[in-house]
Amino acid sequence: MPHPQSHPHSHGAVAAGMLAALLTVATGCASADTDRTTTNPTSAAPLAPSAVSWRTWQGIELPVAAQGPRLIEGAVASDFDRSPPGAALTAIHATVRMSLAPDGQWSQVGQRMLAPGPGRDKWATARAQVSIIGPASDWVPIILGYVVAAYTDTEARVETYCAYADRSVTRNTATVVWAADGWRLLLPDPVTESLVTAVDSVPVDMIPLIRP
Repeated sequence: MPHPQSHPHSHGAVAAGMLAALLTVATGCASADTDRTTTNPTSAAPLAPSAVSWRTWQGIELPVAAQGPRLIEGAVASDFDRSPPGAALTAIHATVRMSLAPDGQWSQVGQRMLAPGPGRDKWATARAQVSIIGPASDWVPIILGYVVAAYTDTEARVETYCAYADRSVTRNTATVVWAADGWRLLLPDPVTESLVTAVDSVPVDMIPLIRP
């Protein structure tokens, strides 16, 4: 979940920004906020995760809940519920882990957390051109919460909101699809809009991820 390019970055964050830029066919900067529309994913399914805790990975705190991930192996997180919160947690983990997985581990993230297709192929080509050794240290995002903008049992669109040290806030839009082994992040190809957007504030319908 990269931050606008105008700020200094650590080595790991720079690499994440480079990957995001290549994926969005942009400069790495977040675009200005645009009109946001949300569809009710389902009136029956719970949208909030339960038993949320936090684990630091590559310098970023990631949420772990009863809805997943229930298995973490190196850079790969898996076993998320087939539910709105399970889809949202997948989107968060997959986006961060594909961006900051260190050398020697990123290919496993691609094979197990990303949906096959041209988007994944382009990401792999981009990732092979950079090196990430250590964790991000500067301008690390704080994950605030998410909105499940659309949901079915086979596909979900998730908007994740993050804050930074300068009090700026971004929205990261991601799509996950259900596969035989669970949710996977679907990287778009072609990219028709910026996946990372600067916003003035979080929406009132955001599901907050509360820290203890």
